[in-house]
Amino acid sequence: MNCMKLTLLVSGLLLGALPLAAQQAPALSLTCPAPNASTALQKLACEIRDLTMPAPTAGATLTVDARANGGITVRGWSGSTVKVRALVTARAATLADARALVAAVKVSTQNNLLRAGRANESLDGWAVDYEVLVPATTNLDLKATNGSITIENVAGTLRLATTNGSLALRSVNGDVRGQTTNGSLALQLTGESWVGSGLDVSTVNGSIDWQLPSVYAATILARTTHGKISAELNTKRKSVLPHNLAATLGKGGAQLKANTVHGSITVKQPADAPVAVPVSGE
Repeated sequence: MNCMKLTLLVSGLLLGALPLAAQQAPALSLTCPAPNASTALQKLACEIRDLTMPAPTAGATLTVDARANGGITVRGWSGSTVKVRALVTARAATLADARALVAAVKVSTQNNLLRAGRANESLDGWAVDYEVLVPATTNLDLKATNGSITIENVAGTLRLATTNGSLALRSVNGDVRGQTTNGSLALQLTGESWVGSGLDVSTVNGSIDWQLPSVYAATILARTTHGKISAELNTKRKSVLPHNLAATLGKGGAQLKANTVHGSITVKQPADAPVAVPVSGE
């Protein structure tokens, strides 16, 4: 399925299925570190920058590039624009030098690309973390190296990649692919079923915690090489082995995969609520 067809599918099916949190504008919460984050050898300077970008057109992708130092949090909301809070930090021997380094960092929002850099291309001593609000149906390409990635209440073609950081996915749908090398995976799905072509996420050195609603329809596949799998699922159609899990939830559906090499996997659904039985009158 190409990006245009996927976008139309998600737009038609998902807006009503997304939780209420996606229908309201979440508050931007990134703040500067406490003053005591400075040390005797290194002083810390910080600056908050609030920016606005046009939302990508249908079929286009918003790229957030936080390499080499910085994390990314993206949340869906009901607005038609992209709101960005960039937290720029820098460390240097003196506070004046740290402030000068912060001032030299430029954050660009051109051509559906959010990224930062210095005029001399140096990566030393500074970092930018991003908190981004996007329309609830948006294609995303999120990149980090030394930072974590969190995404919630968004549907579309989603690509996430970091090296030293965790991945957290909450209330997402669409065609979702993500990977990290040194970090955990936290998956929290909502709704009654997956909407879109599927999920495929992996880590090398990290555990996986996967939470699903008590009633859900999908095909679940999980694998670990040097860890164990624990599964509490509301289905009899499952195969749970020490290193592999395969399960059909509800009527089945999209294939959802999660893999790790050095880590354990926990997959859990809350127990089904008991069905109330009417009591006949005498």
